[in-house]
Amino acid sequence: MATPRQPVLILYSHGRNPPLHPSPDLKYDLRNMPNPPKALRDVSDGQSKRLREHLLSTPKFTEKLNEAEREIRSAMEGKVAENGERHLREEIVVQTHCSSEVQTSRAESSIANGEVEIEENLDDLDEDQCISSSVPSILLRVGCNCALGHHRSVAFVCELAARSWPKDWLVEVVHRDLEKKRGGGAREKQKTMHKARRRFEDGGMDDD
Repeated sequence: MATPRQPVLILYSHGRNPPLHPSPDLKYDLRNMPNPPKALRDVSDGQSKRLREHLLSTPKFTEKLNEAEREIRSAMEGKVAENGERHLREEIVVQTHCSSEVQTSRAESSIANGEVEIEENLDDLDEDQCISSSVPSILLRVGCNCALGHHRSVAFVCELAARSWPKDWLVEVVHRDLEKKRGGGAREKQKTMHKARRRFEDGGMDDD
């Protein structure tokens, strides 16, 4: 019998742009969650215990976590059931194929030797040789985004990963944008352009 396929849960935190590709099975937008205080955001990211505790004190955040956990469990159970049925059909096809190969090999051996006896190694055919050794996983991808992918989405993914998932699940965490530096944003660019325009209008440009 082939090895059962392992359920794999991948939790992504990321900023709003660009979207995850390929699109995840489940999506959670954390931009409507209250942001932690700026003083806390400036010195820590969503992996910080202090920042996570601040968010966990918000009922809206914990309710979203509970909702996500329920939906993830339901989605994975559906995938496991679907893959179980498909796996059973594949095994039936493989066993039928292997049985045909054994019968063909025995017939060819009898004809070649002019005998009815079958070589012992044909009777000892390992069924695993007829089944691919590469067993695909049952994959569930979950995307969690906030504005920049530094705080709320990171904390959300960390808390989700810490939940009590089934022991046979493999849980992986990917913080896509955590290492990306703040780009200043459109507001800062507008301020810079405005200051440059005023200097030009006031004749305050530096000489060469």
